[in-house]
Amino acid sequence: MFSHKHFFHLLLNCLALESFGSAAYFYLMREQAKSDPPTLESTGAYHFLAFFVSAGLFSGLVSHVASAKLLYPRLVKQFSLPARTIPKPETWASAVAAPAGTQAAAAVNKAVPTILPSLGASGAIYAALTMTALAFPDSQVALFIPPSYPINIQYAVSGLVCLDAIGILRGWRLFDHWAHLGGAAFGVFYYTYGPDIWARMRRTFPVDPADAVTNS
Repeated sequence: MFSHKHFFHLLLNCLALESFGSAAYFYLMREQAKSDPPTLESTGAYHFLAFFVSAGLFSGLVSHVASAKLLYPRLVKQFSLPARTIPKPETWASAVAAPAGTQAAAAVNKAVPTILPSLGASGAIYAALTMTALAFPDSQVALFIPPSYPINIQYAVSGLVCLDAIGILRGWRLFDHWAHLGGAAFGVFYYTYGPDIWARMRRTFPVDPADAVTNS
């Protein structure tokens, strides 16, 4: 989740994280203050870090399972089919320009689906976006580049989830749609149960203030 394909990919994720990560951070702090009994924190950075890393790992796991259980068997099935005959070049010039090795590689790439690696923190950002949409349903979002028409955040998130679902059904490979949907599902789960789980963990494993002072 910390590896990105290129700098522009990293830049887009950083911009999205700055926007929706801060809103998710505020929501987690607000819910922590409402816990019963109250267990206040001096900072919510550790809670948000735990949420962000967990969301990234879960979305990566969803992507891996989808590749292993759905894409990989199809890839193996393609290899088990009878070999295809590579078409002969139409002209002598095309034969010189495209040697046999290149033609074979092109035929294989066309026949066999590719399993792309899951790169980036998009799944974790989807989790923060989904949790923000549920926590602040009246908020509006807009693109940072024109046309930047503001729309309700819940409509925007619903549209993104629908696009990812269509991408899976249509076999689009531009984005890791399984990781996006896994992150969105984790955001819904953490909005519903996350603050209570975090508060219960803090009560179960309390930190002694004297130990904290000694360790510092």
